[in-house]
Amino acid sequence: MVEGNGLTRRRWGIRLPATLLAIAVISTAGMALWVLMSPVPEESAPSPGDMAVIEEPKPDTAKPEQPPLDQQDRPEPGSPEPGRPEPGTAATEPLKAAPEPVSSQTADDPATTGRQSAQPTPQDSPTTPSAPPVETPKAVENPAPPAPPTPESSPAEPGKPEVSASPPSATPAKAREKKPEPQPADPASGAVTAPPLPATAPKLPPPPRSAALRKAPDPALIETSRQGPLPIVGQDGREAWRVYARPFDQSDRRPRVSVVLYGVGQSASATQTAIQGLPGAITLAFSPYADNLKKHISEARLAGHEVLMMLPMEPTNYPQFDPGPKGLLTTLDPKANIDRLEWVLSRSSGYIGVASYMGSRFARTHSHMNLVLEQLRRRGLLYLESETAATTLVGEMAKLVRIPYAGNALYLDQRASRPAIESQLRELENLARRQGQAVAMAYPYPVTLERLSLWSREVSKRGFALAPVSALARRGG
Repeated sequence: MVEGNGLTRRRWGIRLPATLLAIAVISTAGMALWVLMSPVPEESAPSPGDMAVIEEPKPDTAKPEQPPLDQQDRPEPGSPEPGRPEPGTAATEPLKAAPEPVSSQTADDPATTGRQSAQPTPQDSPTTPSAPPVETPKAVENPAPPAPPTPESSPAEPGKPEVSASPPSATPAKAREKKPEPQPADPASGAVTAPPLPATAPKLPPPPRSAALRKAPDPALIETSRQGPLPIVGQDGREAWRVYARPFDQSDRRPRVSVVLYGVGQSASATQTAIQGLPGAITLAFSPYADNLKKHISEARLAGHEVLMMLPMEPTNYPQFDPGPKGLLTTLDPKANIDRLEWVLSRSSGYIGVASYMGSRFARTHSHMNLVLEQLRRRGLLYLESETAATTLVGEMAKLVRIPYAGNALYLDQRASRPAIESQLRELENLARRQGQAVAMAYPYPVTLERLSLWSREVSKRGFALAPVSALARRGG
């Protein structure tokens, strides 16, 4: 029994090492076979471009979906269209950069919360080397134009002061209100755009007292129409441009200078300052869209100023700049334009004629302009061409029609600053000295009113006669 047990132990002592050896051999063979059967990745030399960028493992956090390329630059609802300045401004929109991580300033924006919430914040994202950020170039902001006159810039007719004036600013094509804001003048005409007039005007010292002009209207120079009372030539041949004019000594042989203040009536304070603070020899041109027009014109005549009505006409850049709901247009038939002309003329009485407002395109259309001049002649009125670039052309037409005519030589406040206005006043005197007479136009800006008040007190000492525009008008034929 003892022998049997010892034999059994010897057998197991031989089998156990052999079994373990067999298992080790089989395992080693299996691992070798697995290694031999696994595909070996092909290695290739890295290119210079690949060496510059190190591919890093991407975080597991979800990346926000970027909008399609054709939508990335679209402005949010309610924001101004890129590249187009807001009304009254000339600044351009900066270029938009690629989407950036959510910031504390935009986290509360409901329009962007859904898109930004999925974007990892700098604290959540792993710190991995990355290429330096690329700065998006910003569009250079354009300084706002001086603005005034031009509505064709108006303060935008040739030679007109540019204004944003609002200008008077630029308005889109079609006027929707009965009393539109003043608009910029026509850049094509060389005028400027006038900015909106300020709510307050400077306090000027009282000018030399002027005698009030004769009472208006004269019943013999008025006819009734469906639009209202309109001026006509009296049966005795008297004409409004002479009857309502400010008296002037025609025997005065000194060079004559005339200043027409343009766009009066849009600002109540500027209107009162012009009427009460400037000498009566300065002519006032009123907007037909102004409030209390009859009251203002009556006050102006009591202070000794002769008066013009502004006649809105189509500019070259219409409909970008709009002369207003009663502007004369080249696309209208003659009857429609005559109706609009009569509406302007019916707004008040006691004026000597009209001054063009915008009109760089209309004035160059012979058939339309000739029709207007014929109507004005039939009503005994004077015509003042405010666009400096059109004075020769319109002057020739006025000569053939035989209508009293005057042309603007320059704008005093194309740049509304003291040095610029004083320089233009000296140029006006130089023109009058060479030609015998000269007309200038200006807007009722505070600095313009101040400079005119001071200049008008000294101009006669320099050998010039300050005259109303009617004293410089000439009739052809």
